Amino acid sequence: MKNILPILLFLLAVTVGRAEQQKPNNLEWSVAATLPTAPGQSVQPGLAGPLGGVHNNALLLGGGANFPDGLPWEGGKKKYGQDIFVLLKDEQGKYSWHDKTFQLPQPLAYSANVTTAQGVVSIGGENEQGIQNTVLLLQWNPATKEVKVEQLPELPLPLTNAAAAVIDNQVYVAGGETKGKASNGFYRLDLSALTKGWEKLPELPKALSHAVAVVQSNGEYPALYLIGGRARTNSGVSELYGSTFRYDPKKNNWKQLSNITDGKGNETALSAATGVVSGANYILIFGGDKGDIFTQIEQHNAAIARTTDEAEKQKLEAGRLALQTRHEGFSKDIYLYNTVTDTWTKSGTLPYAPVTTFATRWDNDILIPSGEIRPGVRTAEILKGSLTPQHYFAWLDYVVVILYLLLMIGIGMWSSRNQTTTDDYFRGGQRIPGWAAGLSIYGTQLSAITFMSIPAKTYATNWSYFILQMTIIMVIPIITTYFIPFYRKLQITSAYEYLEKRFNYVARAMASLLYIMLQLGRLAIVLLLPSLALTLVTGIDVSLCILLMGIITIFYTMKGGIEAVVWTDVAQVVILLGGALVCLVMIPFQLEADANTIWQTIQQNEKLNIIDLTLSFNEPTLWVVLLGGLAINVISYGTDQSVVQKYLTTRNEAESKKSLRLGAWMALPSALIFFSIGTMLYLYFKEHPEKVNYQLQSQDAIFPWYIVTELPAGITGLLIAAVFAAAMSTLSSSMNSVTTAIITDFYRRFAPSKSDKSYLRTAKFITLAIGVVGTSLALVMAQWGISSLWDQFNTILGLFTGGLGGLFVLGIFTKRANAKGAIAGLLLSGLVQFYISQYTSINLLLYAFTGLVACVVFGYLFSLLFGGQEREHEGLTIYEEGAQRGKVKEKVS
Repeated sequence: MKNILPILLFLLAVTVGRAEQQKPNNLEWSVAATLPTAPGQSVQPGLAGPLGGVHNNALLLGGGANFPDGLPWEGGKKKYGQDIFVLLKDEQGKYSWHDKTFQLPQPLAYSANVTTAQGVVSIGGENEQGIQNTVLLLQWNPATKEVKVEQLPELPLPLTNAAAAVIDNQVYVAGGETKGKASNGFYRLDLSALTKGWEKLPELPKALSHAVAVVQSNGEYPALYLIGGRARTNSGVSELYGSTFRYDPKKNNWKQLSNITDGKGNETALSAATGVVSGANYILIFGGDKGDIFTQIEQHNAAIARTTDEAEKQKLEAGRLALQTRHEGFSKDIYLYNTVTDTWTKSGTLPYAPVTTFATRWDNDILIPSGEIRPGVRTAEILKGSLTPQHYFAWLDYVVVILYLLLMIGIGMWSSRNQTTTDDYFRGGQRIPGWAAGLSIYGTQLSAITFMSIPAKTYATNWSYFILQMTIIMVIPIITTYFIPFYRKLQITSAYEYLEKRFNYVARAMASLLYIMLQLGRLAIVLLLPSLALTLVTGIDVSLCILLMGIITIFYTMKGGIEAVVWTDVAQVVILLGGALVCLVMIPFQLEADANTIWQTIQQNEKLNIIDLTLSFNEPTLWVVLLGGLAINVISYGTDQSVVQKYLTTRNEAESKKSLRLGAWMALPSALIFFSIGTMLYLYFKEHPEKVNYQLQSQDAIFPWYIVTELPAGITGLLIAAVFAAAMSTLSSSMNSVTTAIITDFYRRFAPSKSDKSYLRTAKFITLAIGVVGTSLALVMAQWGISSLWDQFNTILGLFTGGLGGLFVLGIFTKRANAKGAIAGLLLSGLVQFYISQYTSINLLLYAFTGLVACVVFGYLFSLLFGGQEREHEGLTIYEEGAQRGKVKEKVS
């Protein structure tokens, strides 16, 4: 302990020194463009309360109000605009105005604006005739370069200065002013069902106007956040709010969250601010009125209205005029809110502070068009904030990662010395120790996506998925008793050989082909997702990440076969678990709160909730996690070729069972480590809200972000190497197992006369080809962004994953199942899964269970319907295993 403590203190000192230099969030402000003059105007004074947003790569900016003839206290009259301006951006990012101006149906300002897929929706507003209930849809047609304006269903009441946001295709409008007072109304319009009109929803917790409404993920799904605002009281003086409310669309209720603060305990009120969402879980609020001068002006107005003394009235008016003319502008502060930790912090300043306008995202830019900068004064400028990525990766980190990659190459070279036969290449000559195979099984199942997503999921929610990890241990008796003995007794190389012996070759070929396609679909994702996360936080080019992992994994997998896969897995498991343990030890030392405060925070925010006994199959309740987890792990550990193949690399059945027990039992300590890291990350970023990176588009990047910013150089490299290790472990196992399936289930069958050396050469070539295809697809998806199409491909294949496991369950646990029935069960389980995915809200965890059960039920029923057996199955079911009786030929139908 005496030796360890100085090391930890040194690491902590280096970490603090490094962390103090980090400035993760940096917005560079400039002027994107200046509003052109409207037709008939000589000067453009700017607009307050404009409507608009970005649609089809164009910023539409219309309406608004200003005082073209002089300030209001100088007799100037407010004029409401009707023009629509269009701002365009070229490929170089340069902004310019379209040369044509369009028209709204009527002058309009101070409406609530929201950008949707169909166009920009403007809700309510006001003009010379008063407050409006008009709802408009503005669309930009890039082909004709025209703006189209459509009328949408009117609001149930007139509203101005309301707030609006959109979730999916549903537009929400909250609060606002109507008939001289603030509204607590909350309404929704489904743009795909306009005939239903506006639906009234639960009222706001308080009536308010001039608030900011945005939609951001609460860590699990999108929710609506309503921030700040004000409401005029009977005294004539408005009350300003610094509140944060969240509307949960699933629960259909409101919840009050933390008030706006600067991160140092200083609360503030804000009205008429603007805001945008950023990254996976963050909200940025720009400017706004904190009420210091505004409240004084309203107090003067109220006093003027009350007084009957002319001298007092003149004094009050003079005081009001002084406040108005000497106003230095509104708040320039930028506030950052983390929806996961429910914390606010100040995060920079604006060059100046426009209010009563909107903010919108356009690619990597944030635009705040025009707006009021002092009482009665507008700006014609379109303010642009550019997000500049910040990366932190020291030369020592690069050295550590390079050393790791060289180690993988070395293991590949070392293990290739024994690769002389296909048995060496696919089964390691059955000389792999059980403990090494067990570590390899664990490493295969723990992908880089899991390495990052478990801490991220726990950071955002709680421990409800912990039981899912424990179901791995629960399936050990099933796999060791019923699956491994069959595989060892039959001396097979591919798991799907069992299906031919039990049913027929068609069942084997279908299952093997489905597995091959699933793995090919997975390869690109396993490479792409961690590469994207690493690029965000390290600055290493995404293509370089993909190429490094892809090429080196291809090399050692092709060179050393399953033996290289197993021994690199062993090294990778040591690295990734060692790195995770370093984090688990370091984070508590970086927390400033005492143990009691930490425990209270955990309890108050329900961060350790593990068991949810709610009788629901739509959420990750205990029943969902148990049923889904058991099915997933029976499939993964009982039928997945990349795991089954590891059982077959050991000397005997006892060693195979040992490998499973070790690989499965490692789920317990590793789950404790990764779930604890997630909880610690929550505590850390709740305590230090200024240290998050609001540019991180993936919630899964929160762990890598902590690694590169809060750990010392070298240790950071080790942890990033661990992410590489987790990805490469899964990748190598997939490549080798797919090659095994192709050679064993197809090539040997249709080219049976080839020599073993020929099969070995072909296997190495196929491994190379598979690796190149997977790496190339990942590169294409990274550059061209076609991941949505790839997701659809994988989704379709995934419909049959449960059925794949169902085939083995049918074969092992039933006597009367036959080939025709099994194949029918597999196909029908895919249809059942499609129906469930499209027409129910069942939790994704249950898909493996429903697919497996559907395959077994339909497969058994159709087997009874078809009757007979295509194969002898003595010794191939649990009922006949070890039976000492003569073979009985069953009827062939």
